Amino acid sequence: MKNRSFFDYLAHREIDFMPSGGLRWWLLALIVLGWAVEQYEALKNGPVLVYILADFDKSLVEWGQVAAIAGLVYSAGAVILSRIADRFGRRPLMIWPVFAYAIISVFGALTESFWTLAFLFAAGGFMMAGMNPAVHAASRDLTPRMGRAMVYSWVSLAFTIGALMSTLVAAQTLPIWPGWRSQYWIAAGLAGITALIIYVFYRDLSLRVRGQILDSRQDTSTPDIADQQIESAYQDGSLVYRSPRLWLLSLVIVFWALTYVTVSGYVPTFLAQHHHLEPARAAGVTSYFWIVFTLSVFISGWLSDRLLVRKSITAFGGVSTGACFMVGANLPVDTSEALLILVWSLTGFFAGFIYPAWCAIYSETAESISPFGVGRAFGITATLSPVAGLFLNLGLPRIVEQWGWSTWMMIAGSCCFCAAALVGVGKGPWWPETRSLAS
Repeated sequence: MKNRSFFDYLAHREIDFMPSGGLRWWLLALIVLGWAVEQYEALKNGPVLVYILADFDKSLVEWGQVAAIAGLVYSAGAVILSRIADRFGRRPLMIWPVFAYAIISVFGALTESFWTLAFLFAAGGFMMAGMNPAVHAASRDLTPRMGRAMVYSWVSLAFTIGALMSTLVAAQTLPIWPGWRSQYWIAAGLAGITALIIYVFYRDLSLRVRGQILDSRQDTSTPDIADQQIESAYQDGSLVYRSPRLWLLSLVIVFWALTYVTVSGYVPTFLAQHHHLEPARAAGVTSYFWIVFTLSVFISGWLSDRLLVRKSITAFGGVSTGACFMVGANLPVDTSEALLILVWSLTGFFAGFIYPAWCAIYSETAESISPFGVGRAFGITATLSPVAGLFLNLGLPRIVEQWGWSTWMMIAGSCCFCAAALVGVGKGPWWPETRSLAS
């Protein structure tokens, strides 16, 4: 191991030591890059949905039905592909979904059929569902227990970069290339390049090293896991499916997903239809949510690891974000763009307190059950989150049609309150211990 150069790991199929320093952050950056681009690919329809509906003469209700079916496909992908992350490693599910999205975007840009576009949208969701648990599990592999929320702040960074890219790219390019097809061509090029980068530079940790990460405080001289024990380790990971606490904690993501996808998938359309902004300007206003959210996830991650009160920080984010949604829902139609930016920036700030701390609780709970089942544990959340998608995509268009956008925004805010309440089933204290503050 002496005199190891930075890129020596590329000569091996797996990394059989715990990466540290620059190599650890390099691998984590590759994970963030891949997941950010995958998020961008999935969210590129949001800023141009008004163009898609107009081009194919479809209603918001019809698009909601397509999105609901895509959510079911996503759920199936999570069930099927999350097992691959634990059995065959994280790397395949961080390369091929991104590459698949490049192909999907090319076909999408060329299609003249709404139903072909709908099929491609669902196929992309299936692939992304497999990448979801792989990304979370790979992030857990590279980091010790302490500092876990900060690590998931990096995972959240991928979510926000992808969403921010979808709105910023649309805001900058739609005035030049109006319509939705330009966004598909841009997405195809970006996905192809990203898949190649991950293929060349990313490697998984070996099963032996992964087995040592049950607790960062334990001695890392854990005996090697022999090849014949791989199947036994995989079966041990199935214990995560039997934990009632883990299933209840998973429901947090159902409510948060409904609010999150409301922002990423529908707020640009809300601003365009309700506040009568041009699509490019609506995307620009939504970008402020993601910019502030990006900063906030690191503040909340640092606080979570400093105080070790994951539940309190998640609950604070849920309550305050819900309150901001209630305020935004009741703004008058002729509200100035500056005030809209302010409200959505505040919403983004408070929303950043939800996900990293919740991920830390969830990951620690899962690996306390089995260090070999973390990928499948996050697969549970990836399976349940489309439940929110069904309610969102089938309910939002009809509620908007019947009672208007403001009613839906209040529903989204109420879901944040539900997430804040459910986090109470998680492990850990509500108040910081004295020694944690003093350390």
